[in-house]
Amino acid sequence: MNKKWLIFIILALLAINIYTMIGFRRFKQQNASEYVNDELHTLKVNFWTNIENSNIQLEATSVKDSSNNVLLLNDIWENGQKQMLVCRFSESHCESCVDYSIRQIHHWVDSIGKENLLFLGAYRNNKIFNKTKPLYNIHHLNVYNVSSLNMPAEELGFPYFFILSSNMTVSNVFVPDKATPAITQNYLKMINKRYFSEEEPPLTPP
Repeated sequence: MNKKWLIFIILALLAINIYTMIGFRRFKQQNASEYVNDELHTLKVNFWTNIENSNIQLEATSVKDSSNNVLLLNDIWENGQKQMLVCRFSESHCESCVDYSIRQIHHWVDSIGKENLLFLGAYRNNKIFNKTKPLYNIHHLNVYNVSSLNMPAEELGFPYFFILSSNMTVSNVFVPDKATPAITQNYLKMINKRYFSEEEPPLTPP
């Protein structure tokens, strides 16, 4: 191989490497920009959602247990808790959104405490709901079926979290987003520290 071809090949490889590096840098910048936009969207949604839903009273809400017994929401408190973290989801929500939301809470079960967690599903009948619980690994937790809550958040079409106080007052409403898992974990971290304990769960991938 003569020197001209060798120089040409070297220059071509150098050009390819430079082009690849530029393309990779642009790709990283684009992804970073998209993530910032996702974060802003998540924060904006939660800003308005929290304002619209805070301080709502749920004392007259009826729920069904796994045996179809009808109870009032304020009758299910058993351990003298002052607050419970509620995960609200529906069979009409996208399955991956429900799965994501519940998995995020699973990381905090030991720290927050099982007795301080409440899962409220919205399913057309308990037969379907009872089959669904093991799929989300919540059958051993506090889980009830309730057709609707008197909250604007019910119209979001996505699962959401909130703090329910023993006087049936809603606060700290939050809509988790799969695109911004860090914000969801920060929310749960702050909720845990403020209402339940200062212990953090072991790090787990979102």
